Amino acid sequence: MTNARLVSVQVGQPAVFPPEHPGEKEFQSAIIKTPIETPIYVSLIGLEGDAQVDHQNHGGPDRAVNAYPVEHYAFWRQDPALKEMTGGAFGENLTTEGLLEDTVCIGDLYRIGEVILEVSQPRGPCFKLNRRWHSDDLMERAVQSGRVGWYFRVRQPGKLRAGDPIELVDRRYSRWTIARVWGLTMTPSDKDALFELVSLPVLSESWRSSVRRKI
Repeated sequence: MTNARLVSVQVGQPAVFPPEHPGEKEFQSAIIKTPIETPIYVSLIGLEGDAQVDHQNHGGPDRAVNAYPVEHYAFWRQDPALKEMTGGAFGENLTTEGLLEDTVCIGDLYRIGEVILEVSQPRGPCFKLNRRWHSDDLMERAVQSGRVGWYFRVRQPGKLRAGDPIELVDRRYSRWTIARVWGLTMTPSDKDALFELVSLPVLSESWRSSVRRKI
């Protein structure tokens, strides 16, 4: 944890994805991200120059910044079709090193540069990953493997840049790792744990609503 760092920073703007198979529809997404080497400002709603198209599932104060561990890319690149994957390949803003789903907890506060970020929920992979990487099952593989990343809300705006160290400032809910939240949500058999999860004040409202539907 003490050696965690920000490997790369990415932002994106909407692009059109045409149909690839019969029955598919054209859609817009900002999942393709461009790396930013210079310091970039992070406001309460995200990185300067970044956009979201699907506001139901992305963006807003609870999901202002998306993070994904660089460690996962070695796993994905074992698939020859995904050998070009690098930071930003999952559409994340921040590619981290030294943080994983089984060590990052809901409510964790991290300082990166001038910015303080709070973990709010796991990231839920969607079909756009499949279309982005021309894969029929990438989304499902991410879901099943738990290599999903997470979202931050911004507690202190400011600037950060690739290479900045990531400092854990505070941990209040050490039992609620991203991995545990993800596993419990995908297999919602422990109702007592689900009730405890929805009571966490730092859990995003969208994830809270999703969990409530499973109780």
